[in-house]
Order: sequence, then structure tokens, then C-alpha cells
Amino acid sequence: MGAGFARSVAAIFATMCLAIGGTAFAQATVKLGELEAQTGAINTFGWMSSQGTRIAVEEINKAGGFEVAGKKYLFDFTQVDTRGEPREATVQFRKMMEDKTPYIFGPFLSNVFNAIRPIAEQHDGTFLMLGGGTSLHDALGKPNTSYLMRTWNWDAGPQGFGTLMVQYIKSLGAKKVAMLYQNDAAGRTAVDVYKKVFADAGIDLSVDMFEPGTKDFTSSLAKIAATKPDYLFPGYTDAILYDIVRQSLEGGYGAKFFIVRGSIGPALKNKGEIEDYIAYVPKYFEEAEKTEPVVKKFVETYKAFYKRDFPYDQAPMCSSSCYDHVYMLVEAMKKAGTVHDVMKVKEAMMGMRYSGLWNIRFDPSGEQVFSFNIVRITKGGKIEVQAFDPTK
Repeated sequence: MGAGFARSVAAIFATMCLAIGGTAFAQATVKLGELEAQTGAINTFGWMSSQGTRIAVEEINKAGGFEVAGKKYLFDFTQVDTRGEPREATVQFRKMMEDKTPYIFGPFLSNVFNAIRPIAEQHDGTFLMLGGGTSLHDALGKPNTSYLMRTWNWDAGPQGFGTLMVQYIKSLGAKKVAMLYQNDAAGRTAVDVYKKVFADAGIDLSVDMFEPGTKDFTSSLAKIAATKPDYLFPGYTDAILYDIVRQSLEGGYGAKFFIVRGSIGPALKNKGEIEDYIAYVPKYFEEAEKTEPVVKKFVETYKAFYKRDFPYDQAPMCSSSCYDHVYMLVEAMKKAGTVHDVMKVKEAMMGMRYSGLWNIRFDPSGEQVFSFNIVRITKGGKIEVQAFDPTK
């Protein structure tokens, strides 16, 4: 009985070892964090990213994960809501660093990145951050920022969406543009960028700034109208755009608009009065859904996953640190042959061109270049979409 008992104990022990080994193999994980504003006054720049990332993680994990160097992994995913508050984001980001999270998506908001940057630089080389904020552009290539990749393309430069859009309106015959922007850090940065972009294109640019909180733009619009610009280039949020477009049309100050930040909503709302409304849209999902199978699948998956209508107005923001980037990160880890060496994974990602909802690659500085649409709406709501792909 003693021998039989010993054999039984040994068999049980062996079974336990197999079970434990199998569980460990099945549950090997890679930590992935996301630091975005999902709620709050400016959650537009974060909400859709958080929506799309979760879908990709769920798809990958449900399919059994991904294999790197012969080992299977699942994502251990943590999303936090910064609410656009730098202090809140700092606490959350510090926790991610304490948890040794090697991959972090976001932030899209510059104020959040500026707050967490000192902490991030203390951990340079130990994690990889993929965020869309404008201030990330200026940080790329600076000391202690090898952790950084920017998932948005800069307005300026030969592949910048701003440069390509200005070239587009030049092809339409534009010779003079008036810029009406908010007098804050983002507005002043945009003015500095576009002064050069328009000058390089040989288009005359006049600039008028308004103070934050302004609701009545009629005096500025009247002054601008007197210079007879071909297009008005206004604001950088939809709340402001709706007011400017409506007041410009009601006052007879101009009916042609050029937009690089904001939706086509103001044009659709005023389609009977506008003459021309040209907007940068990372992807015009309404059309792409009909012609691109991968987009059609994403829309259907979104509706089923969240059990709600697809947010066509906010979906273009999924171009930053979102659905595609999860899959691109997986491919980079496979190519690098590691999930742990984040700098090797970064190197692999820098050498890739990924094709998903967007075509994506990174320039030598670590800034994303991706395909996008220019949507032109003319009187009556007629819509024309032109595709640009600077990744080729």
C-alpha cells in the first residue's frame, strides 16, 4: 500500500505540474496600458482611441493571443481615464511605471503629456509610449525620449497633412486665406506652423486671433471679409467651428471654409448656405465603409461589441493609438522576436508599413505618417472625397 500510495502521490504531483505548466504557458501576458481622456470637457481627443483599442485587445485575446519567439501571450490591458486632467494623469501614469507596464498608448492631449514627461524621462528605455499629442512632436529626438513614438503626423513638412491640404486648395485657385484662431498655446502654435506652410505655397495669409471663451465673432469676421479672402481658416474645435461658420454665413462675411481640426458637421448643418467647405478627415468612414472590407468589418464589430450605433463623427480619431496600433505592435513584437526588449520592438515598428484601417509607417524621427482623406462639401451638401497616402 505504501508503494501504491507513493505512486498515486507522484501521479498527482505530475498532473499538477502539467496543469501549472500549461496554465503558465496559456496565461503568459504582456502589459498594455492606455492613458487617455475618456470623459471630461475635451474627451473628443481620447474617447474613440480608448474604444478602438479595447476592441483590438479583446479580438486578439479571444483568438488565443499571439505568439512571439515560440511563446504564446495574451494582453493584460489597463485603461485609465485622465478626464484631460494633468494631475490625475500623473498619478495614473506613475502607477503604470510602478507596475512596469512596457507599452502605453496615449496621451493625445499635450497638457497631459507635458505633466507626465518628467516621470517618463526617468524611465527612458524601459517602456514604449505611442501618443498623438502635439507636444510629442517637439519632444521627439530630445535627450531621454527614446521611449517616445508619435501616432499622428505633423501639419508641416512634405508629408504633413497641413502641407498637402494647402497644396490642394492652391490647386483650386486659392491665393488668399484668412486664419481666425483662438489666442492660446494651441492656436499660437497652429499660426506659427501655417504661416510658413502658406508662405511656401505662395498663398497670402492674414491672421486674426480671438480670446478663449469668445462666442460672438462678428467683428472679427467683418474685418476679415473686408480683405476678401478666398477661404476662411477657422478654429480648432467643433464648438467654435459651429459658431464661426453660422455667424459668417448669417452675416454674409464669407461662405468658403478650410478646416484642418474639426469635423464636417458645421458644413452638413449649413449645407444650403455654404459654397465650399474643405476639411481634413483622417478617414471618411461613411464612404470607406462601402468600399473597404476592413472598415466595414470594424464598423460591424464596433456595433456588436458596444451595442450602439457607430460614431461616424468621432471615428476618425481612431487613427491615433487605437485599433490598428494594437495589431501593429503585435507584428513588431513578432518581427523583433521579443516582448520584453522595448527598444528592439520600437526598431521593428520603425521599419514597418502596416495596412489596416489606415496605411501606417513612421518617419526617422518616430512620428507617424498615415493615409487620410480630404472631404470637400459644396452647396446643397454635395460631398467629394479625395484620398492621400503619403506612406507610399
